[in-house]
Amino acid sequence: MNTDNVTTPAERAAAAERLLERAAAGETVELTVLSGLERCVLGGPAQALFEQTVMNAWNEFGEKNRAKAMDLTLDGLRERGLLLGDEPEGPGTWSLSPELGLVQAARERPSFVVATDVVNKRTRCLQFFAIGDIEEPVRGIVVEEPVALPTSKPFTNAKKLGPLGWMTRYTLMSQAAAVKVLTQVAMAPRQDQAGSYPYDIRRFKHQDGKPVTEAGVSVIGAGDSAHVRLFRQDPQTPDEVAVMTAEELQTLLGRVFATGSW
Repeated sequence: MNTDNVTTPAERAAAAERLLERAAAGETVELTVLSGLERCVLGGPAQALFEQTVMNAWNEFGEKNRAKAMDLTLDGLRERGLLLGDEPEGPGTWSLSPELGLVQAARERPSFVVATDVVNKRTRCLQFFAIGDIEEPVRGIVVEEPVALPTSKPFTNAKKLGPLGWMTRYTLMSQAAAVKVLTQVAMAPRQDQAGSYPYDIRRFKHQDGKPVTEAGVSVIGAGDSAHVRLFRQDPQTPDEVAVMTAEELQTLLGRVFATGSW
């Protein structure tokens, strides 16, 4: 579906609805790719689980540079079709494309977040933001995935920006598809000279501006099987450790996504 020509709020809402329907039907929907700078200009530092390194780079950028960067970045987003002209709201005002609108809604008001972390490694990792409404809290999952810098315009100068040039890809998929993706990533072996190291997965609710952990597991993948540690809420209770197949881990992560517990 082409969303390039939607202009009115009703058209944008209908286009976003169709994107959600495609994801619910099993399709992985490409939303957009954003630089760290673009994410900051779009209000990222105030959103759920925003990367601290990118936020620090933005804060250190300086007030004058930030003001100039905001104007240039907004122009670039408009040229890419992510910001749309809206004459009824007045000349020079812009609305979000359906794709960017879904990204912003998921990051600003997620029903829940499943965050991942490679323990003791400086690695950017996958994040999963549930998007929905009051009647249906989970209509899809917006997946935030770090990606390499493109070599084509308009990203040619991004490398000079450090963390502000870091690129992030956003896709939309069903919850079942997101669980499958996370299972495949978690099962991958992670090892260095010191031995195997874990991949942590936690489900958060974002309450009062702070993440509240609901459930968590730590996975040491070995390809066909994985050692899985289930975090206990009570620090006095030992964590449960089990060896699981990919199918068993997928079932476990499905419960974490669906219920906030395992």
